[in-house]
Amino acid sequence: MNKTLVRDVIALTSNGWRPYPDKPDNAVYTRIGCPHWQKANGPFWFVRDRMYLCVGCASRCLLENPAGFMPMLPMRYAKEPPRLYNITPKEMLERHNLLTVRQAAYCLNVAERTIYDYIAEGKLVRLREKPTRVRASDVKAMCEDFDE
Repeated sequence: MNKTLVRDVIALTSNGWRPYPDKPDNAVYTRIGCPHWQKANGPFWFVRDRMYLCVGCASRCLLENPAGFMPMLPMRYAKEPPRLYNITPKEMLERHNLLTVRQAAYCLNVAERTIYDYIAEGKLVRLREKPTRVRASDVKAMCEDFDE
């Protein structure tokens, strides 16, 4: 595999294309007139929606919903969770005196439900009813108490 092909494959996969997991019927190659399909490496097909792209040679054949290919099921990729804050937990603890439950959970790297449990257990003191606030100094002390 040469560098250009590697770059092309990276670009394809980052744009939602995925490798075609099977070999198409030989009739596909006769229909498109491909002389390269019997090479040792063979063609490399990628699929996105109903489009099929061959990167086996420089021709880069692109077919829309062709006969001879196994139909592909749609694939959903896991999305990266959104970043909640643009500052580190340490910076947040230094900048604020009071923290919301979400901010405290971010600083302690726990779920928001865990912060409510800490309040119920008396580990954190609730300062406001709605929205619930806790002292940043208490959260900072809990950060220092965690075992590494």
